[in-house]
Amino acid sequence: MDKQIAVWLLKRGYADDVEQGVRFAEALAKDEITDEMLDTLGHNIDVFMTVGGPVTAENLLPFMQEKYQMAVKLIKFWSENPKDTNAVFFFNECRKNGVEVKE
Repeated sequence: MDKQIAVWLLKRGYADDVEQGVRFAEALAKDEITDEMLDTLGHNIDVFMTVGGPVTAENLLPFMQEKYQMAVKLIKFWSENPKDTNAVFFFNECRKNGVEVKE
């Protein structure tokens, strides 16, 4: 599921590519914020406007944990309801990014 979470993060502007998204998803699964996340997300306007400045590990972790939990919940729902319009769109995005989708 890390790769699907990576696509979700990528499509929302929280990662620059799938590989980076996978690294972010793995860190978030361990409740960690990496230097790479701080570097990348410290300049993200959505992050900055939500957590305030400057972006630190302490204020970024709760924000990203919320996004991570939302991604897990949505992907689980979409996996159980593959005909849902959002599921179709999301899984097509996964395929476009080379991420396998179980049918």
